[in-house]
Amino acid sequence: MAETTIKTKYSTRDFKKIDWHDNYIHSLHFNSEKFEVIFDIDYIHDWISDEGENYKFLLSPATLTFHNASNLKIDIDWKDCSLDLCIDSIERSAPRKTANAKLSEYDWLINIGWPGGAISFCATGFTQISRSTPAVFDEQKIPPAKRTF
Repeated sequence: MAETTIKTKYSTRDFKKIDWHDNYIHSLHFNSEKFEVIFDIDYIHDWISDEGENYKFLLSPATLTFHNASNLKIDIDWKDCSLDLCIDSIERSAPRKTANAKLSEYDWLINIGWPGGAISFCATGFTQISRSTPAVFDEQKIPPAKRTF
């Protein structure tokens, strides 16, 4: 069986080809000097069919960084639920030129599947880099003992 090459670096150019559904967010960082919003996520590279309706998941810890970010709004309510945070989808809209007309800027919306809510902001784009080789796990997130930060 031939090995498939797994992509471990993404950028804004890959937006239409990348899916963050059910990717867990472990932390959120702000780099105010560089105007970055940074997410530590478990990126699902592939859903692998197992027996019946079960799946295994090819995962790696990844850093998802949005560049030239502004207008951040976070609306998440963890009342009566665990502190997990899981992405349902990421949308971008309203393309426009930045004030200096050198870059394009978008409105970004991260729809939160668990516990529900949204994170929104403006940014010129993103990069995502896997921090280790993808591995297969039974769940959609890497167990804490096997996760690298």
